[in-house]
Amino acid sequence: MLDGQTYNPQKIIKQILISVFISLGTIIAIFLILSFRGISINLSQFQPLWLVGGFISIIAAWLIDALRLFFTTRAWGKPISYRNSLTGVLSCYFMSSITPSATGGSPAEMLILNRSGMTWGEAGCLTAICGILYQVTLLILLLFLVLVLGVHFALRGILLHLLYSFLIFYSTLIFLLFFFLNRLDLVYRIAHWGMRFANRYFPKIKFSEDSVLKWVNDFFVDFKNGFRILFINKPQYLILNIVGYSFYFVCFFSVAFFVLQSLGVYVPLKQVLGDQIPLYLVFGFLPTPGASGGVELSISSIFLPSTGPEKISLFILFWRFITFFLTMIVGAMTFFRVLFVIGKKIPQVAPSTKAALSGNNPHISNSE
Repeated sequence: MLDGQTYNPQKIIKQILISVFISLGTIIAIFLILSFRGISINLSQFQPLWLVGGFISIIAAWLIDALRLFFTTRAWGKPISYRNSLTGVLSCYFMSSITPSATGGSPAEMLILNRSGMTWGEAGCLTAICGILYQVTLLILLLFLVLVLGVHFALRGILLHLLYSFLIFYSTLIFLLFFFLNRLDLVYRIAHWGMRFANRYFPKIKFSEDSVLKWVNDFFVDFKNGFRILFINKPQYLILNIVGYSFYFVCFFSVAFFVLQSLGVYVPLKQVLGDQIPLYLVFGFLPTPGASGGVELSISSIFLPSTGPEKISLFILFWRFITFFLTMIVGAMTFFRVLFVIGKKIPQVAPSTKAALSGNNPHISNSE
């Protein structure tokens, strides 16, 4: 199904360029707008040593997220190496940064998990549940900051409407997910309809109906079993994910705190966290690759009162480099290494599509 060979390196490079162009274009536009208004950049209080804290924070976020995935796979009794879990999360970050609404991250992570020994259904279940818990953790942190620490934040206009849309969308998505998991007969009908449609309008596409139906059956059976494992048999792994994501977000959002400090601007850490959480709840709705453009404008509007117009452009540049460009570079190196190994058809790594459908999946070697 999701085979490494379906990723076209040339297409990926094109997506990288589009994402980088939008992000850099927005940052340059901010610089130009400020220069046209006669606002000069203020570097009088610049302390680059604080940026080291930002780099340490983002690396810590990667390592914590990989540790969360490393332990979560044990719920299925199929532990993977920490190196493969780190490869999975970095590949997820990379593909999320270059695809609209970050839709490419989950398939990339599923690919790594499948190559590490999990079935597609197990990998899909793990990724889906973790995606839900990702958003749930953001809401928990937001409520904690507001109700316990007394943090206030302002979310108005289109961002407020996007937050409402997010709540409606995820509520609907979770309902449909549980509905179809309990009505697999409808899933099979949809699969049959899809195959008839493909045979009628795309006759050149060749596939075995029995293989497709077997894959669909195995996928949803494993998916349903995964929900039973995490929600009934081993709920401690749900708590583990929420705790892991909490530490991940604290490290990730702390990058902005260190960047502000490097510019001589002090904003309490809890306020920095509270300002970013609502934005990351809605960034997934932005249609640009990696939410480029919208992220820069939203963050600049939130922190402009703290930095002032003289420092906001530098803040966006430094912050975006650490949280986006650095992550993209490291993730790209990691993901292209995986594609290269799969492309070389090394028996330990590169399964054929047929092998994937049959469930006979070779593993990514821990030494790769």
